[in-house]
Amino acid sequence: MLTWRPGTHGTGAEKDRPVGIAIAHQTNDGSEYSLEGGSSGAGRSSAASPESVPLANENDAGPPISIDSIVSALVGNQTGAAENASGLDGSSGNGLSGEGGSANSTGRGPGKGSKSKADFFGLVGSGSSFAYVMDRSDSMNSYEGAPLRYAKRELLKSLESLNEYNQFQVVFYNDSLSPMSSRMIFATESNKSRAANFVRNMPGDGGTAHLPALRQALAMSPEVLFFLTDADDPRLSMAQLLDIQRLTEISRTTIHTVQFNLGPAANDGSWIRKLAEMNRGTYKYIDVTTINQPPDK
Repeated sequence: MLTWRPGTHGTGAEKDRPVGIAIAHQTNDGSEYSLEGGSSGAGRSSAASPESVPLANENDAGPPISIDSIVSALVGNQTGAAENASGLDGSSGNGLSGEGGSANSTGRGPGKGSKSKADFFGLVGSGSSFAYVMDRSDSMNSYEGAPLRYAKRELLKSLESLNEYNQFQVVFYNDSLSPMSSRMIFATESNKSRAANFVRNMPGDGGTAHLPALRQALAMSPEVLFFLTDADDPRLSMAQLLDIQRLTEISRTTIHTVQFNLGPAANDGSWIRKLAEMNRGTYKYIDVTTINQPPDK
């Protein structure tokens, strides 16, 4: 034998109650409540008490809610988020001294990442970050050391022209690398002083390996890279030049090149000129026999 019993869903036998929005108005005579929505009989009542408005089951009532506190919290959160996004709270990802990260960033006025111009042997680069890749092989000691002295003098002049919101790096190389640090640093007075000591004390010796120095500098993503060498050999192949071009397209780096040599230019600049042309830069040749620069004091 089967027994069938109808089931009850919802509120069962309980009466449906009107649902709506209760609006409270403060007046001189007390609180005035009105109920919008719900049953057609719900309307406005003057000077009614809160108990007269059937808002919810008594057992479901929680602590009173303050509309003012909710609005204040929402406005406060939005303001805090806006300040953090814009940097108005005075904080920033990197300080203005010490080491920075990747250098490519958009500045807001005269602040971190603001652009300026740097002049190196008459080649002008515009950006917020600058890398100097300097050949210090033994051949830079030729002509009584004039090439290396001249290169150091122009490098220090260029570094001194940077403002504290710019970033820079110096990579000396021969057959090994001698970077000033492992990443870009801000051009504060203390860092420029450190750079001056680093540059002045760098000797010229050893062989020449161009490619590792270029790759190390490009890994720091400078906006402008100045490259100086007096060595046509070892030549960079077209495959190596294309590899460098691929890296500059990623970092959006412009490469300017300076070639030292004895006497008038024997060729059209070879791969050193090509390196600049392939990376939005300018090539310059300097005859070191025309240099008339006394030794550093």
